[in-house]
Amino acid sequence: MMKRNVWHILGTLSILVLLIGGIGMVTAQDAPTPDEYGEIYDADMELVQRALGTTEGVPDIALAAFYRAGLPVSEEMAALALQCWTDKVCDTGTGGDVVVALADGFGENVWREVTHMELILQALTYPEIGRIIYTSAQFDTTKAIADFRSLIAQEVDIIIGFPDAGDAMLPSVREATERGIIYIPHSYGRLGEPGVDYPTYVAEDVCALGERFAAVLNEEVGEGKVAFLGGTPGNPLSAGWQNCEEAALADGIELVARADTYWTREGTLEAVSGILTAHPDVAGFSYEAADSFLGGIRAYEAAGLPLDITLTLRTDEVGLFCEWQAIGNPNFKIYYSTGGNYQSRIALTAAMMQLNGAELPTEVIIPVEMRQVDETSCIEDMPALASVSSLVPLDIFTQMYPE
Repeated sequence: MMKRNVWHILGTLSILVLLIGGIGMVTAQDAPTPDEYGEIYDADMELVQRALGTTEGVPDIALAAFYRAGLPVSEEMAALALQCWTDKVCDTGTGGDVVVALADGFGENVWREVTHMELILQALTYPEIGRIIYTSAQFDTTKAIADFRSLIAQEVDIIIGFPDAGDAMLPSVREATERGIIYIPHSYGRLGEPGVDYPTYVAEDVCALGERFAAVLNEEVGEGKVAFLGGTPGNPLSAGWQNCEEAALADGIELVARADTYWTREGTLEAVSGILTAHPDVAGFSYEAADSFLGGIRAYEAAGLPLDITLTLRTDEVGLFCEWQAIGNPNFKIYYSTGGNYQSRIALTAAMMQLNGAELPTEVIIPVEMRQVDETSCIEDMPALASVSSLVPLDIFTQMYPE
């Protein structure tokens, strides 16, 4: 306990050092004071607006995470973050005694890679954290369980992740909790009973997301066929919004297909190609992954069909938006919510708050807003794989994905 208290004090001081060092005009007297859990909630509202599309209804835990996300990133910190991202296991150099792991059931697409970087950058704002570990099970449930149990055996302090394997992970999650390891899933990776099997989970209101998707299709399609695209089979995120969207679709809209894509371009190409073979007149799609729908565009090109569709999306990778602009079809309409990569940051901040004695709510729910792609959405200075709402600095993005 004494050692943890020392690191808590150093963590509080580190926020002040980062703030004062990054903004020379700010004095120690002017700098916000961290609370008893080492957090500050005075987030940059422009950053929050960019991430969420709203500043209303944002939980305090998320505001604390966004505050840290807005702290300056030095060249040394950026270099270390890139090293950690590449090496998968790294020491932060602080000597901190807290070990953090990000356990992915699957990590081999851009969204997961950026979410990994978000967590690393967040972790580097905590000097208490001395080591960061990353695992990816590559869609293999047996490996996902083995990776998780290995982290338990290593006696890590915190595990953040998305449980692609679903309820198969629950016994291991419960064991981690019994051993005092804090496990917090993000992006509606809800399992079992939050608050009992693990402290909490982070998510946007996925039912509200599905209802917003439905509202867009009800307005833009009116009457016609639509299809749902999801990620890995049985994952809770896709199931969550799809069930709520289906219930909210207007009477004149027919849901003709659901397909798994594994959130990849190749998987989306295959899924959309199959749907177009059976339903070439489909008028709308709902999906999580903006970048992956570039595979859907290829499917339309291969079928020789015009992109006269409305597409509702969760994420916001800029490459699709620039492709939309290049296509120039006014009948191709895209609406999106938020990439959500930053949810790994919120999960980590929640875990660190619990480590410092905070009692967490059983869910941390992020508000949902829909935005329509227009001529301003293609940001040419951003790498095509970057998410508009991501909090990873642009110079780090360009080093992650050199073009």
